[in-house]
Amino acid sequence: MASYPAGWYTDPVRRFQYRFWNGTQWTNQVSNSGTSGTDPDVLDPEMVATPPAPGSQAPGPPQPAAAATPAVQVSQKSGSGLGVIVGVLIGILLVVIIAAVLIMNSGDDTSTTEPSVTVTTEAPTTTVAP
Repeated sequence: MASYPAGWYTDPVRRFQYRFWNGTQWTNQVSNSGTSGTDPDVLDPEMVATPPAPGSQAPGPPQPAAAATPAVQVSQKSGSGLGVIVGVLIGILLVVIIAAVLIMNSGDDTSTTEPSVTVTTEAPTTTVAP
């Protein structure tokens, strides 16, 4: 018995132009003139496992694909929670340092400028001869 790859082949029951063969049996996925759909009728159990006729594969580029199996996303957990813990500790340390610097600077109310000194000079006195 020949093995046929999964793909679109001429509908063996001739209700549609093409029917999808999943590699082991016919499915309810069908196509007419490039428009895909689902056949609501159940195929005869003997027909379901009957392989496609030789040379009945759909010509040219693939016809509308059968419903794809949903992709499963696998989440990979990288590293451990150690990186998160270190990050949090560094953040707390930075906050404490900044708070300490601000507190130290806010308690110093003395001015850092020297008081200004006023210097007065007297004008020289001149004597006028008579």
